[in-house]
Amino acid sequence: MKVLHTADLHIREYEDVRWQALQKIIELGHFEHFDVMAICGDLFDSSADAHKLRPKIRELFNRIDFPVLIIPGNHDAGAYPEGVFLGERVTVFRDLLRPLEIEGVFFWGFPYEELLEEEVLEYLILASRNARPDAAHVLLFHGELLDITGGWDQYGQEGRQRYLPVKLSYFESLPWRYVLAGHFHSNFSAHEFKEGGYFVYPGSPAAVTRAELGPRKVNALELGRPPAPQVLNTFYYQKMELRLDPFREQNPLYAIKDALQDLPDNAQLLLEVGGYFNGKALQMSEQELHRAISKFSGKRIELVKTEFRDIREILEDDLFKLFLERLEARTLPEAERQQVLELALKAMMESQA
Repeated sequence: MKVLHTADLHIREYEDVRWQALQKIIELGHFEHFDVMAICGDLFDSSADAHKLRPKIRELFNRIDFPVLIIPGNHDAGAYPEGVFLGERVTVFRDLLRPLEIEGVFFWGFPYEELLEEEVLEYLILASRNARPDAAHVLLFHGELLDITGGWDQYGQEGRQRYLPVKLSYFESLPWRYVLAGHFHSNFSAHEFKEGGYFVYPGSPAAVTRAELGPRKVNALELGRPPAPQVLNTFYYQKMELRLDPFREQNPLYAIKDALQDLPDNAQLLLEVGGYFNGKALQMSEQELHRAISKFSGKRIELVKTEFRDIREILEDDLFKLFLERLEARTLPEAERQQVLELALKAMMESQA
């Protein structure tokens, strides 16, 4: 059985980039003949968005010829009241204790609710007692994996509240072979909790925040095999850190132009510019360079940070010239040379302040 697993679309508007991401995932499901589609929380950015978009989402789902399984996430927990109809092939899980059997595979949905860590584990154990030992079991889940480190930003704009926290060790003795999860936005992330058992975050299929960098993915899972990330042709952010070097002759504006030419149509460049430049050589002041860089800002590029300085006066200083001659006479690795040069420039700037 092939399962197409996604989460965290956070759709707000009809036909926005997140809506388009859902359309492309559905197209992938049809083209590659998936048997089931699992949307593991936060299909909508809010319950109000869900109410507004319900007729359109129903129209979209009614064109699907495979089952669509949905669990509420923390953003759209109130979007699926009893009796809501989203399509003939759509199942919304409202109770962990009521799995759905599809072709001999039991799918379980853990709808989001505010529970403490120990309460989550107790509920999972309770549900596991109803699982047939001779069957395959898959859990849809929306919450936080405590084993992941790297900061809160990886979960999108969720603040610092715990959301259905779990640990990989919980699932070692439980019946679910796959935990198809949502809530973690940054990237595709798969974790093996026992031999052949996986906890998988697909990441947001279209970037929701600027912390979600790089091409977006879905989990194109074939039961019995490891999770399989598949790249989507959907909106994403790409970061560019342009470090100005006063000793390079190339105009930094050319580097930005080159990056834009190579940028895919579905990406937006997040540009950070720092370092030092020789205003005399570029024939530009700090203000003029900032204005020139700012002209690139628009739909395809966002100027996130500009922290650069014109050091033409330092470069003309006799003491600095002497230091530079001695530095060039030494054989140093490039990284170490740059570090020494950086320290010298900072010292010169402080002395002139």
